[in-house]
Amino acid sequence: MGDFLYNFTQWLYTTPLNNFAQAWSETSFSLWLVEQFWAIPILQVWHILAIAGSFAAVLMMNLRVFNLAGHATLAETSRRYTKVLWWSLAMILASGFLMLFGDTVRNLLNSIFWIKMMLVVTAVLVSIGFTRGLGRMATTNGDVVSGGTKATAIFLVILWCVIILCGRWIAYAPS
Repeated sequence: MGDFLYNFTQWLYTTPLNNFAQAWSETSFSLWLVEQFWAIPILQVWHILAIAGSFAAVLMMNLRVFNLAGHATLAETSRRYTKVLWWSLAMILASGFLMLFGDTVRNLLNSIFWIKMMLVVTAVLVSIGFTRGLGRMATTNGDVVSGGTKATAIFLVILWCVIILCGRWIAYAPS
């Protein structure tokens, strides 16, 4: 697996993405961001708090799906935490985009970064289906949850854990 990731990273350096990343890292905004000792840490804290918010929203919906927490109906729980999830995802995307300016080359030419991005897209798509399904399910058959919904709930938690691990792994991936 390590050889694959290393080779993928080396291949990224041969693509036009390399020129794009190099040029982007030399923009005035990127240079300003790097020069400000507080900017990147603040963006990282913002990013981590937003990840915590999205993960907490998924966990709260999952606890309700498994009937382990909450007294509200499944529809009420889904409605409440779906708002938190989408606001958190918006903050994740905004802070992540801004952090790209801080170290563009290391991020855009990193195989783990691209794996994380694919996983984030997957998590967003699965979350859309999951939250819509919870809303429909709650209106049609009360709080009865199917096995597929429970499996999706578990999958989402695992997926977010892997995304979080990939975020940490970016700093240590071969470049």
